[in-house]
Amino acid sequence: MPTFRKGELFEAIGYIIATTCSFMTFESKLVMEGGSAWKLKMKVPGIDQELGKIIFQTCGHLGCFGLLIYRSYGALQVKYRVDEKPNLELIQFSLQKLSDLANKCPHILFNIDYPGVEDRGLNKVDVLPLLNILPRNVYIWEK
Repeated sequence: MPTFRKGELFEAIGYIIATTCSFMTFESKLVMEGGSAWKLKMKVPGIDQELGKIIFQTCGHLGCFGLLIYRSYGALQVKYRVDEKPNLELIQFSLQKLSDLANKCPHILFNIDYPGVEDRGLNKVDVLPLLNILPRNVYIWEK
């Protein structure tokens, strides 16, 4: 079971993982417009281009990547398009990838906002059962 925290995700120690889509621009940059994705883009200039390169090589525009890690930051996919509601099946797939990584690296803290809830999203009650697969070194943040 993950650890739940209240506060600012971007002040946490460890890896910071933003929830995102897989929509890319014509320049192969990941669109990071809202919520934690936008904050990550502001904190780490150029991360949209770096993540876009990885997406382009793995699954492409509107593809399914689940989880990407770049340095000590990451992107957890919760939807395909920027303007759509988060997808529970996609969140489950992405959380499984995060769980696998966190279990392989128990000494690393992984911090993520409550997936699918932040921006025009889902209800916490819908997402909570999906979080049960995450180990204790994954911190779920709420403001």
